[in-house]
Amino acid sequence: MIRRRGGPNELRAEPNNISNDDDDQRTKRGRESIGFRHWIIFVLTVAFVYAGVVALHRKMPAVRDASSFDEFSEQRARVLLKQLTALGPRPSGSANLEEKAFGMIQDRIEKVRSVVKDIGVNRFESDVQRPSGCFDLKFLSSFTLCYHKITNIVVRVGPKKGPSGNSLLLNCHFDTMPDTPGATDDAVACTILMDVLEVLSHSKTELQNDVVFLFNGAEENFLQAAHGFINQHPWRHDIRAFINLEGTGSGGREILFQAGPGNSWLLQTYLENAPHPFCSVLAQEIFQSGIIPSDTDFRIFRDYGRISGLDIAYTKNGWFYHTEFDEEWRIEAGAIQRAGENVLAVVRAILASPYLEKPATFDEENRWVFYDVVGLFTVYYSVSVGKMINYFACFATYLLVFLRIRKGFYSVGDLSAAFKHHIVALIAMIVTMLVIIAFVVQFDLVMCWYKMPEIVGALYVLPMLIAGAIVHSHYADNNRIRNVEMVQYDTILLSFASILLLMTVYNLSSAFYVLNNLILPVFKDIIIWSLGLFGVIRRVTPRVLFFTQLFCFLPTFVFAAYAISQCVDFFVPVMGRLGNAINPEFIMGPIGLVIASSFILFVNNLFYISRRMNYIIRVLFAIFALFILVLLTTKVGNPYEYSDENPRLRRIIALHANRTIYDFEGNPTQKDNALFVHSLDYRGASDLPSHSFLQGSSAPNCTGVVDEYCRMPYYTAIHELFPPEQSLWVPVPSPVVLPYPIDLKLVSRQAQGNNLNLTFEIRGGYDKMSLHVTPLNDYDLLSWSFTDIDIEEFGRRQTYFVFMTYGHEAPEVRRFWILLEHRNGAAPDPEKQENLELSVATHYAHGIHQDTETLRQLRAMISSRRQTPEQAVGWWRWVELLHWSINFHLLSKIIFIFRWGITMVGGRSEIVVKLF
Repeated sequence: MIRRRGGPNELRAEPNNISNDDDDQRTKRGRESIGFRHWIIFVLTVAFVYAGVVALHRKMPAVRDASSFDEFSEQRARVLLKQLTALGPRPSGSANLEEKAFGMIQDRIEKVRSVVKDIGVNRFESDVQRPSGCFDLKFLSSFTLCYHKITNIVVRVGPKKGPSGNSLLLNCHFDTMPDTPGATDDAVACTILMDVLEVLSHSKTELQNDVVFLFNGAEENFLQAAHGFINQHPWRHDIRAFINLEGTGSGGREILFQAGPGNSWLLQTYLENAPHPFCSVLAQEIFQSGIIPSDTDFRIFRDYGRISGLDIAYTKNGWFYHTEFDEEWRIEAGAIQRAGENVLAVVRAILASPYLEKPATFDEENRWVFYDVVGLFTVYYSVSVGKMINYFACFATYLLVFLRIRKGFYSVGDLSAAFKHHIVALIAMIVTMLVIIAFVVQFDLVMCWYKMPEIVGALYVLPMLIAGAIVHSHYADNNRIRNVEMVQYDTILLSFASILLLMTVYNLSSAFYVLNNLILPVFKDIIIWSLGLFGVIRRVTPRVLFFTQLFCFLPTFVFAAYAISQCVDFFVPVMGRLGNAINPEFIMGPIGLVIASSFILFVNNLFYISRRMNYIIRVLFAIFALFILVLLTTKVGNPYEYSDENPRLRRIIALHANRTIYDFEGNPTQKDNALFVHSLDYRGASDLPSHSFLQGSSAPNCTGVVDEYCRMPYYTAIHELFPPEQSLWVPVPSPVVLPYPIDLKLVSRQAQGNNLNLTFEIRGGYDKMSLHVTPLNDYDLLSWSFTDIDIEEFGRRQTYFVFMTYGHEAPEVRRFWILLEHRNGAAPDPEKQENLELSVATHYAHGIHQDTETLRQLRAMISSRRQTPEQAVGWWRWVELLHWSINFHLLSKIIFIFRWGITMVGGRSEIVVKLF
């Protein structure tokens, strides 16, 4: 028997001959109930949608050849890309960057200059800037950055008559982190901009405004080159907008992930003109929330230049980011073409836009809700219109439910009971998630999904789906609610409407995602009524409800599949560099919970018009049990794996360092040399292979050490993500041979009441140097010569970190002063008691001085062993099981090959610690 279906067909005269049997208001599992094959259709539909979304997500345009300069050509761009990446790593200050890459870019610029001169329509100017300066930065931690004569190559093209006074800035960086060729981060962006420059230079039409190309040479030094340009270059005053190109992966589709602030016309120009749009205000809100451990030059242009812009980046294959595998050949054909076509189209539109000449509206809030639909087209509308649509959708949902209660289709008590079903199902899924996390931790499966993101679905989503299905199946079997399917379905709408209302009230533009899940399902009953009106259906059966709901949720499945594919592709690789601060299972688990709970929420009402779900649940449970068996007994559960095509490796930093500690009298109290090792993911340094280079010691002993960095030679201020207690200090017999040893001297010590001014000089060291400034004995930092520091805004710290670099030319001496203030008003005699601990570390991160013999041996060993095939794969998981029940210590300590799945950044280092 079929229960009565409430809706428009019951609020008016029954159309045509649609009949509704209502002799039993409870759902009965009869022959017309949906069954196993309907659920198969449902799963296949979702799978088909997901496959289609992924295919569209990976679709690339055809590569244009190099013959025509009317349009962008990937073929031309790859020539320079191959040349730059063939140099290898190009850190700021290295010969590869300051001489070789610099020369390559300059050669191309000179060729473009000749073209512009020959055509004679536009103006061409170029400049090499070598700025010096300091600034404070809050990223991962609060620290200070100082740079000396770093390299910027700047080109300006504009109308022949002279500067228009309004410029668009295009920015990329051609430097890299150590030990990476930096194809996607960020050589490919520079090759894209170079080809855009060549296309514009071949134009026989005069440009309406100026475009400035900044090839910056020190982004990886924490955005220093952008700071030097926007604060010191004379062309900066005419810049009205910018586009920044970045990369955090390798190839794929580039995404517009933040825009603004203000100047909504700039975003609108992208949305209207990019031929291959890929953008989302949701990505912008996630990135600007600070949960992603990354930053770009966008911040510098925004904060120091007060300029609005677009931030665009490659994000696919984040496993390669900042590693030796960020290579040119890994960027698939078409990825450069689509980015170049997008950039060129947007640049042309901005240069022709009248808004470029208008005063900036920098403080204007975001005015657009924007997103693309699987890369086919963009949807955008103003925030004010979005709020109206959101409030209307919420109102329509609440009105629909109110009318149904008023007409007697169900009661408020029925809704409360249905919400109870949802809450119990959610609790069951949360408990399941926590049990899975506990299981993963207990059996050393943390990050088992790292090399294969699909494991997240089987490990987390599947068991939570089973838990939710069990709960709703139980309530369906014991149902006492009248019109239960209708009640359950309307609670879906109420849930989405309430979330939408809350997000709208809090001005979250990403509420569009919830709106898309609500807007078509609200009209489900109207669709059914229309089908009856035109004679397509004669009765409202469970199967009619099933297929109508499947149709209504197709857009939801498309957006969900699109979001899931992007989310998992992005967040899984990020977990490999998120540090020890949080167990990544507590990130991936909740992501799985959102996916599973959303799916259960979408379909829960169908459980109440379905035949018994016992068989389906048993099948799903059997699949999950089989998966766990495979996970425990094969290499599927190994978090790391090396292959030429798809290396999924653990990241480590290994510094071969000399450390010397001096007392207040200037006498050395400790001299040692060791490997300072970080593992950049949660599995930590203790999980590294048992080799004397990697496990020869325990974590550093920081007892009694005031320095937040535990007197360790940190490359940058990352100790909050990678605390010293989670690193290794492994003594090695051979000391580091230092070509430029650090010479730290106190020049003067002046007491002024409760203040103490200390002046220092540093000689020696290399192009990367860091200071740990730790006030002692009730002294606080008041000011220093680096920046006009505002301690309250900067944040009072136990240790202040200064990252000092040079580029084209080394300073002969680094001289600075530090002013301390005694907080208790009775300052001790500074000549008799230490007041400051100053640590100076330097790093040799490139060139002939980078590696010691110890580091070369470690690199060779990692390279060899990560490729060694494993024998008796999976046995170690059974060892863990045995270890639970019997004291099988010997077997549980077998060395397994997955631990050698490592990619390494290394260099020699020195740290000198002195008390003053």
